[in-house]
Amino acid sequence: MIEKDPFVESKLMILIRHLDENEFKTIGLWVKSPCHNGSKNVIKLYEIIKKYRKADRPLDNLTLLKAMGILPRRAKQKDINTKHKADLRPIMHALATLIEDFIIWKKTKEDVIGSKRLLMDALIERQTYKLVTSTMNKARKIHESSLLRDTKYWEEAYSLDEMDFYMEVLLNNRNAANKIKDVLDSLLQSCLSKLLYYYCVVVNSRNVVKVNEDYPFIKVLQQYLKSNEDINSPAVRIYYMLLEVLEHKRQEDYYSLKSYLFEHLEAFDANKIRQLLNFTSNYCHRMINNGDNRFIQEKFELYELGLLHGCWTAGVYFSQHQFVNMVQVALSLNKTQWVKDFLSNYQNKLSPVSKKYISNYCYAMYAFQNKDYDAAKEYLNQNFTIPPEDFIYHLGLKVLRIKIYYDENNLTFDNMNMRSIENDVGAIKQYTTVSNNKKMSETVRQRYSSFANFFNRILRRKKSILFGNTVTQTSLVTLQTDLSNKKPIIERKWLEEKITELTQEKS
Repeated sequence: MIEKDPFVESKLMILIRHLDENEFKTIGLWVKSPCHNGSKNVIKLYEIIKKYRKADRPLDNLTLLKAMGILPRRAKQKDINTKHKADLRPIMHALATLIEDFIIWKKTKEDVIGSKRLLMDALIERQTYKLVTSTMNKARKIHESSLLRDTKYWEEAYSLDEMDFYMEVLLNNRNAANKIKDVLDSLLQSCLSKLLYYYCVVVNSRNVVKVNEDYPFIKVLQQYLKSNEDINSPAVRIYYMLLEVLEHKRQEDYYSLKSYLFEHLEAFDANKIRQLLNFTSNYCHRMINNGDNRFIQEKFELYELGLLHGCWTAGVYFSQHQFVNMVQVALSLNKTQWVKDFLSNYQNKLSPVSKKYISNYCYAMYAFQNKDYDAAKEYLNQNFTIPPEDFIYHLGLKVLRIKIYYDENNLTFDNMNMRSIENDVGAIKQYTTVSNNKKMSETVRQRYSSFANFFNRILRRKKSILFGNTVTQTSLVTLQTDLSNKKPIIERKWLEEKITELTQEKS
């Protein structure tokens, strides 16, 4: 295991790596402004980092110590001692603090309503009530012009209503009693939407990892919303509908949610859309695992909607699991051209850490779908050099290897060397045991171990047919029935195809 360089992993260098060019230039203005910084050493440190930011050779601790004048020019790595590091540490800390201040300032500027509210709080402290009123009027216009009607909208509404109420009290107006109703209404909408969102998170997690935590207020909240007009707010209604889908798993609830979501997407920003589509696609995922292949198309439509709204990469790298899921779903619908275009357009949106192996894995699936088995194996072989620490990825790789080997060889009596394929099946069974992977959820464990078990049953019948032994029609029908009843399991469609092929060979 490679040890991490403490300098490279310092807070300062982590912050530097996550600044874009415009941000880094603006921080230079901060550092050189007497309002923010009075240390020449901090300015010097910034200039050194600026020099090496785009250099071929990255900045290291020794080079920095020399450039700062803490070490002589001819010093070696062995010459660095604790005093040198102690001299550099407060300068690095000061620059890191300036960067943090900049990030806070930038975030505050982006939060227009939040900034206005902070200003109004400060103005009240100075008893400049007239300025508070004018600031409030500007904030109201900005807030009401927004198309968003999500949780943040109601948080902002509550913040402004609360300030209105404070002003009425301070000015001894008799309207304070009327203002409190507005405060309570906006607070209710904010609390309901946020509570429902986190209850959706709870129930979704419960569905995935089978946690036993109980939240009795969920029932109280659902009962209240069933007969209350507060549900008409998109921010409340969408999470209430989602909670119903996640908890009760009724298909009619899913289709109602989908219809409402598609009609009210403009009420949510890209990050919230991503969360909503993730929750909804998780429901589709469970339905597919339970054997309802209609939801493959449903899941694909959700993925396409997310791409259309740019939500899968909104402020983040493209999730590697989401990326792989999109490719798998599209290929299961035989949308090979869509996958080709998707990989070309979006692979650069993946994190640099995962880009290479995730792209290779997806191109291997694409090649397999096109029956280009040599290309599929070549893509997979490139990935075995530096395997990531991701058990879903490892299992997916082994499953794809099994499928390639089985379909590529078109197994006959003469090429029945099963050792490679049997090793991969055994590895999946071993990898999914509780003792080997305690962090793996029970659902994931069942999906992959069930695949291994059913593939073994298919393989045994394939061998019997090739060796001329008897495989009854009843045996194959039983296998197909057992597969239909097995929940959850991955690659159900491919396994069904292999059983159908055996049935045709038998006849």
